[in-house]
Amino acid sequence: MLKRIISGVAVLGLTLGGAVATASTASAQTGTGCNYTNSEPTLTEWSSNAVAVQQLQCELNRSLNPASHTSLTVDGSFGPNTLNAVKTFQACAGDGVDGSVGPQTWASLDFWAYSPNYVC
Repeated sequence: MLKRIISGVAVLGLTLGGAVATASTASAQTGTGCNYTNSEPTLTEWSSNAVAVQQLQCELNRSLNPASHTSLTVDGSFGPNTLNAVKTFQACAGDGVDGSVGPQTWASLDFWAYSPNYVC
C-alpha cells in the first residue's frame, strides 16, 4: 500500500508539472481495486509472470475509459490485446510508447488505476 501511495505522489508531482496528460473524462470507478500482487516487474509481450500480468490488465482496465477502449480479459496472458492497451495507456499518460511495462509505466498505472478519472 505504501508503494502505491509513494508512486501516486510521484506521478501527481509529474501531473502538476505538466508532464502527464490530464484525464479526459470522469469515471465512476468502483470495486475493490486490483489486488493480484504488489510486485511490479518489467513486463513485455509474452511475459510469463501471470500474476503480475493480471495486475497489469486490471490496472489498465481501471485506467482506460471502457466507453472508448475495449476492456481486457484478466487472464494473465500478455498477448497482442494487452500490448495494444499498454501502448494506448503509455501514449495517453505521456510516457514513452514502447509496449514495455517498467517502473515509469507502473507508476503511472498506480496513479491512474485509483484516480477518479480515466487517463483516456
